[in-house]
Amino acid sequence: MERSFTCPYCGVGCSLRIDEGGRVRGDSSGNGDLCKKPLFLPDALRKGRVGRPLYRDRIDEPFREIDWDTAYTILKEKLTKLSPEEVYFYLSGQMTTEALYTANKFAKGVLKTPNVDANSRLCISSAVAAYRIAFGSDGPPCCGEDIEDGEVFLIAGANPAVSFPVLFRKILKRRRQSDRVLIVTLDPLETETARRSDVYIPIRAGTDTVFFNAVLHLLYRKGWLDASFISNFTEGFEEALECAMRFPPSEAVRICGVREEDVKFVAELFAHGGKLISLWCLGLNQSLNGTMKNLSLINLHLATGRLGERGCPLALTGQSNSMGGREVGYSPEGLPGYRNLEREEDRRFMEEFWGLKGIPSKKGPTVIEAMDLILDGKIKLLWVVCTNPAVSMPHLSKVRKALEGVFLVVQDSYWNDTVKLANLILPAAQVLERDGTTTSLDRTVSRSCGMLEPYGEAKPDWLIFTELAQRLGAGDAFPYRSSEEVFEEFRLTTEGRPCDLSGREGKSFPFRWGGRWLYPELRFRTPSGRARFAPAEFHEPQEKEPFLLLTGRLKDQWHTMTRTGKSPALLRSALPPFVLMNPQDAEALGIEEGNTVRIYSERGSIERVVRFGRILRGHLFTPFGYPDEFCEPVNFLTGDRCDPVSGEPYLKFTAVAVEKKKKEEEGRG
Repeated sequence: MERSFTCPYCGVGCSLRIDEGGRVRGDSSGNGDLCKKPLFLPDALRKGRVGRPLYRDRIDEPFREIDWDTAYTILKEKLTKLSPEEVYFYLSGQMTTEALYTANKFAKGVLKTPNVDANSRLCISSAVAAYRIAFGSDGPPCCGEDIEDGEVFLIAGANPAVSFPVLFRKILKRRRQSDRVLIVTLDPLETETARRSDVYIPIRAGTDTVFFNAVLHLLYRKGWLDASFISNFTEGFEEALECAMRFPPSEAVRICGVREEDVKFVAELFAHGGKLISLWCLGLNQSLNGTMKNLSLINLHLATGRLGERGCPLALTGQSNSMGGREVGYSPEGLPGYRNLEREEDRRFMEEFWGLKGIPSKKGPTVIEAMDLILDGKIKLLWVVCTNPAVSMPHLSKVRKALEGVFLVVQDSYWNDTVKLANLILPAAQVLERDGTTTSLDRTVSRSCGMLEPYGEAKPDWLIFTELAQRLGAGDAFPYRSSEEVFEEFRLTTEGRPCDLSGREGKSFPFRWGGRWLYPELRFRTPSGRARFAPAEFHEPQEKEPFLLLTGRLKDQWHTMTRTGKSPALLRSALPPFVLMNPQDAEALGIEEGNTVRIYSERGSIERVVRFGRILRGHLFTPFGYPDEFCEPVNFLTGDRCDPVSGEPYLKFTAVAVEKKKKEEEGRG
């Protein structure tokens, strides 16, 4: 018998089925397309798994197998001796909504700690911050249906042909349907997306804010604004325009390396083109200027009235349930239903609803800040669930020192670089072994069905938090016997909220909250009910090294390769670990394609094999997901400075120097 599940990789939310022979295919009852990665999911289900709880007092000791009762006893003893400020939870956008809800409830309701963050901090935080500023709430204002009648697709800081292939195929399908459809890509690298676009605009890394400000400048100068929309539905336009007027097209030429014709072309698309969908991802988000980049693009939609039937800004979410995590509040200030624990009415509602008093009233540190608090001895226990910070976090030399110096609990399905540093390992059930819901990047909620027995003694994440809460005396607040019971409770917390699921009792999956357009009446979640323009300030990075190293995804791999790296078929295109380089830059350094180079930043160095690519001079590109098994992770180079608004780290590009590895060194390697 076949059963359905949602793809566990990116946020597109493809609905899949697996047959008795282990073959994966698309499920026509939902978003039934699929890319290459989930085809090989069965290869990874039983490889490299953690099958029993394991414990050691110190990381220089071997692990010993323990049972679950012993694991819970160890945790109970540790947690009752520590203050709320000394405990930290680092969650994941790959967990189910039920798992995230119980984890957040356990931390903030039972332990009374606001010290909760998720790996979405590394990828989508800047877009969330911009949505909140512009519209008064998180949540994409449009959905996948808008691709089906879109006419202009403006892609900036993203490579959906590689990172979101199913979504990009929908864009290509739309172009085949109409000769009015245009795909435009801005990127320092001629990616697969750029090559398949109608127009490719090469732009210097990190300068998108200048480019979009220059477009707004030109829209105003040409009289191409939607004055009626601005007057009736927005506020703050004058301040945003004052900022944009400092960036005429000539400044975009100087700073961005584009042509004035490029600025005018994009301005004309916003002013006169068909329905315009803008899409972006890490290239805009992972930056010191990330929130401003997002706002500068959203400003263009507001200035030309491009919401609803005329277009929308759509941030691409890289994890299968980042959206669901945001709904349950898995951030330092979050509570379910897009509530904020620093607002008394929100905090009081959840205390009453949960029957748990003492929810903290001040938000906790981000996970980036938590690493410094660990090194300072202020956080003594770190609980990591379903993510691999020993590879994915910035400034890895510092992060690994922190991981080695804290009591580290890792709740995961697989052995990975973080699990190897743990004191206590809790085996978690994997997709196909658990039931639960996830929310895709366009607000569509779907349910996955467990169809296999969990590996070894692994348990669903929601059950681990439930059983521990019961042992800590909070059984009345954690009465759950199934993931469905958890979802039904979470659903009730959303009544009247932007992510309202309250009317879905007994309804079938998938379904989308908020409708096709989140603001169909153009009434927004701001105090005035108007969308807000924001001055999109730009602070040019002061990079001293000769190259900017860009990072991004591999098409057939996903994040730190914990699952996909177990498939020989998927590994073929990823090895050897490589860096893309402009051939002219390589010639100037005496480097040939296939040479091994050493790449340096002020924090460390890594080795990569050179491939030539169409990338702006002075720029390099290497994928971010390689774990220790294959090479030094790129995040030994990246820094942990963060966007001041969103707290998202500056991961996307790093100043580096390059040196060809000597032949005798290659021989030793």
